[in-house]
Amino acid sequence: MNKFTVIQLSDIQLQPLPSGAEPPIPPQLQAIFDDVLAHQLSPDLVVISGDLFQNGRPEDYRWLRAYLHQQEQRLQAPIRVILGDADNREAFNVGFLEHEAAYYAYKQIYQNMDFYFLDTKWRTRRTAGWLEREQLDWLNKNLHLAPRRRAFLFLHHPLDAPALREMRYTLLQNNHELLAILHGHNIGGIFAGHLNFAANYLVDNTLPVTVAGGASVYVDCQDSHQHEVHAATSYNVITIQRGVASVTTRLLSFDPQVLTTIAVGNTGFAKHRPRLIRER
Repeated sequence: MNKFTVIQLSDIQLQPLPSGAEPPIPPQLQAIFDDVLAHQLSPDLVVISGDLFQNGRPEDYRWLRAYLHQQEQRLQAPIRVILGDADNREAFNVGFLEHEAAYYAYKQIYQNMDFYFLDTKWRTRRTAGWLEREQLDWLNKNLHLAPRRRAFLFLHHPLDAPALREMRYTLLQNNHELLAILHGHNIGGIFAGHLNFAANYLVDNTLPVTVAGGASVYVDCQDSHQHEVHAATSYNVITIQRGVASVTTRLLSFDPQVLTTIAVGNTGFAKHRPRLIRER
């Protein structure tokens, strides 16, 4: 199998575009794409794993789709996106997809490998993640259609791990349901974002999980209840060869000055599951 290169960036957190003015070029996002070109990384795929806009409107997502199409031409590689907790699903559906969707999940096949892009946005809880039963059933069905093919998953919210015990309030809440579906399948890795700092760990002693640092900020969570936010730009280079993924992080900038502090109360899992009736 040939080498396959994926550029993963996450949490670009763009601000809504100014009305009636020329849309500005997003500096951090442009810096990442320029760096990929400057270092001739030649990606086969680019993934932006959530938090595209903060309070985005349909016109913002419409602009992003056009902008990413231009970058696809520059990089000569497809750019895939998934939703994060900060994204507006309705605005994304109108501006980016141009059709209604309960969730935005899909599958792509590259070089006899399956890539799954999952939607973990939980509408009733801003920061935590959730995979709907319908989406889990879709994933289960597709994994069984190609049980021997190597599969890689991209989602916004990371899975639970001992090192993230004090951040369970903001992780994927139904970890066990996802792991039950993945059990026994040929999973090469799970790639997430959301935390705004890089992390690598194993789940169930077998599944490698990689969390990409933020494209616009770095969040220092050493104090469980007071998270310090810094301006920073980073992205991951994922190299897959013979079904094995290795990851390197490229840190483009970091400002030691603290921009703001995020106060955190309860650090445990959410006490309530989403309602059985899906909200649209």
